[in-house]
Amino acid sequence: MSLTQRGEITVYKTKLMLLVLAATVIALPAMSQQHNSNSEVTARIQDKLFHANIFKHGDVRVTFNNGVATLTGAVDSVGVKMDAVRAAREVDDVNQVVDNIRVDTDDTSYRQILQEARRKILTYYAYTIFDWVTLEAKGNVLILNGEVTQPYKKSDIGYYLSHIKGVTGLENDLEVLPVSDYDDELRIEVARAIYNDPYFINYADQANPPIHIIVKNGNVTLEGVVASEEDRTKAAMDAQLAGTFFAFKNDLRVEQM
Repeated sequence: MSLTQRGEITVYKTKLMLLVLAATVIALPAMSQQHNSNSEVTARIQDKLFHANIFKHGDVRVTFNNGVATLTGAVDSVGVKMDAVRAAREVDDVNQVVDNIRVDTDDTSYRQILQEARRKILTYYAYTIFDWVTLEAKGNVLILNGEVTQPYKKSDIGYYLSHIKGVTGLENDLEVLPVSDYDDELRIEVARAIYNDPYFINYADQANPPIHIIVKNGNVTLEGVVASEEDRTKAAMDAQLAGTFFAFKNDLRVEQM
């Protein structure tokens, strides 16, 4: 090989090394920028979780890569789990959330869940004698049935009950009753007939009167629990004399002593 050829090869190798070095120098800032961006988004997600009070109810860990946020860890209710996912989705640059959060039941029994659910319903500010909610628990899954007069009541009750400690799932099958001026008037008439009756003065004075009046399309149903068969019969008589309606059903139950 001549001296000239050797020189050409050396120059070629040098140029090749310089090109590889230049490509590496260009790529390093881009890789560093992507790493920093992932770290920044992770920090923003964690901040969202903090302000959503997630960490008061468990330990949620976050990883973020290429637009995907992955949540792991454990919380104490399905409501908090949903809050965490919702908070992560609100962060800019998050295109997808992978929910691997588990709900820690912490030995919570279905009886404890039902007891707390009943308490929350009775203390809910908008729950009236014109609404009726029944509860069932299948393991740690809470099932709601019944009727409410407004859509927001269904949403509120579902939200509050999903945050009960130990609840791993919620089936909200509450029916929102149709809007009707006639039904509204009928509700008032039946309520006055029952609770203005001196016979029911002890019921009327309670914070949560036990006789509930459900009206749907002119049909009246009494729900709840009363102290005796006489009370059950008297409530039905008062209701039937209150106004004109299409059908009447007495589903009042007598309290078991």
